[in-house]
Amino acid sequence: MTTSTTTIDLFQDQLKNFKALLNGSKMAEVSSIILAVFSVGAAFISRNNLEQAIPLLLGALAQIIYAIKYLQINNIKQKAYTQTSLNSGVLKFKQYILKREKYEMSVMAFYMVTLVPFALSYKSITVVITVCLISLAFVSFLGFLAFKKVDSNIELLEITLKNKPQ
Repeated sequence: MTTSTTTIDLFQDQLKNFKALLNGSKMAEVSSIILAVFSVGAAFISRNNLEQAIPLLLGALAQIIYAIKYLQINNIKQKAYTQTSLNSGVLKFKQYILKREKYEMSVMAFYMVTLVPFALSYKSITVVITVCLISLAFVSFLGFLAFKKVDSNIELLEITLKNKPQ
């Protein structure tokens, strides 16, 4: 195998890993929009009860703002990649993840709180609070694991980009 083939294979591997990270981020954006749509739908169902509808709409708004402000990857994605543009993309993605990691749990916690009045119409307060706390703990744990994995993938990408064969 020639050095040229090894370099091309390594670059293709790096690009594949980077695109997987971008796809994961796109899924986070889609999930945020799904939560917003759910809240709008629940608000529509509760339109005669403002104590339920307003928090649901606030939760939807929070998800939409979060998706627009922190989940957009348009400035990172490119049509074609070179070694230099991949390096730049990884750096931008790292900054994007750090910014996202800073706010994600706060947005999710706020969103869960906005669901409480709606959920109370179906169950007792003890059940709702218990479910919210368990859900928040579960989402926090999964988010922590996901960010750790993304951080290690970015670090690995950075190492392989720095140590590329000449």
